[in-house]
Amino acid sequence: MYNIPFKVPGSRADRELLHFYCCEAANALSQFSDTTLWTHLILQRSQDLSVIRNSIVALTSLYRDYMLVGSPRFKVSVKHIQLITKSHSQLRAHLASNPSAEVALICSLIFYTFECLIGNVQQALWHLDQGLILLRRVQADYPYLVGGQETFAQLMAIFSQLDIHASIFLLERTPILRLALPEQVSGVMPTVPGRISGLSSLENSLTVLQNRTLCHLMEFVEYKNLPQAQVPSTVLQERLHLEAQLQKLEENLEEMTTNEQLPSLTSAQRQRLILLRSQTLIFHAVLLENSVCALDGADISLEATCRFDIALTQISTLLSPSSESASRSDFEKKTPPNRVFTLSTNIIAMLYFICLKTNDRRILRTALSLMQGPLFTSRDGLWDARTAVTIVKAMLSEDDMKSDEPEMDFKLEDVGSGIVDTDGGLEEAFKMLTLERNQIK
Repeated sequence: MYNIPFKVPGSRADRELLHFYCCEAANALSQFSDTTLWTHLILQRSQDLSVIRNSIVALTSLYRDYMLVGSPRFKVSVKHIQLITKSHSQLRAHLASNPSAEVALICSLIFYTFECLIGNVQQALWHLDQGLILLRRVQADYPYLVGGQETFAQLMAIFSQLDIHASIFLLERTPILRLALPEQVSGVMPTVPGRISGLSSLENSLTVLQNRTLCHLMEFVEYKNLPQAQVPSTVLQERLHLEAQLQKLEENLEEMTTNEQLPSLTSAQRQRLILLRSQTLIFHAVLLENSVCALDGADISLEATCRFDIALTQISTLLSPSSESASRSDFEKKTPPNRVFTLSTNIIAMLYFICLKTNDRRILRTALSLMQGPLFTSRDGLWDARTAVTIVKAMLSEDDMKSDEPEMDFKLEDVGSGIVDTDGGLEEAFKMLTLERNQIK
């Protein structure tokens, strides 16, 4: 893998950036997930396709500058704009003479990452949506490619996760892809396999369940908090089946976490397992929190709180220095403290939603401290930790922050109604809060 950059054409600067991509950027972009697409497949395509190779060079240049910048905000330079514009022009020229869905999808993913790095959320979402629409068309017209060709299968996996990532960021957005089979939605076929068959299988099950959960909540939002008698039986059945599958996935992940084979997993695999468990717990808690009233007579608030608590422990483990490799590269030693860029871990999103949806003061403080501590200058795709912290703290008074009472008589999502649930995600909520502050002054 590390010899690839020196076998391809280009300037010495380009080869140095490709080498840096192999050693640093590729693994960072795929942190806590399957690295195959970024570390192998895209590199393989770049050997023969200059349009992909040049896009990787541009991405790596942006990534390196982002990681080394000392200021809180990454400022886009003329050089960065030129790199992005050149990559767009090269793709248009390539597709005009050599139409290829694979090349278009890979470049769409890279261009999405460009825009996330510089914080251009709307343009990032445009590239993502165009890639998802193309992928959906390929899936419908050439299903054998998505199911049997490794690159398309990997692209399907990452685009599915980014589709979820975007729908968490924009609460009004429904995922473009529909991943669950009709038999899985109806409950005839389980989404989670009966037996554990590895991390990839668990991750695939989680992605399908996350996609289903978001589609379900958007489609049936009118029934939130209504008594069971007022909810159609088909909606209740789908909700119960979805909860049962999330519960099953929780159990499988917990079993794998405590399995005697756990020590045989690599450090990266154990981190991936911890992240999968955290995401499952959070999604299950959010589904419970959005449940109809008195479902099975259970104490839904307590069940959701317990899952938030466990998930925070898992996330704390992931963010602790001991969970990282003991040896740090020379580049990492030059990086400003806490400067991190990942693509789709959803860690910032999980902590932000815990802050919004809990009325447990200890849990809120823990989630907030993780965001303004280890993650404060980090970015995970569309999610910027500093912005998330600013929004949460703007809705908390000094008395609320210092109170010794274990429970609050409110949730931040209710306090910030009309702001945190606005169209446009974090960026728009931040603008609205800033405008509100200025008006008060």
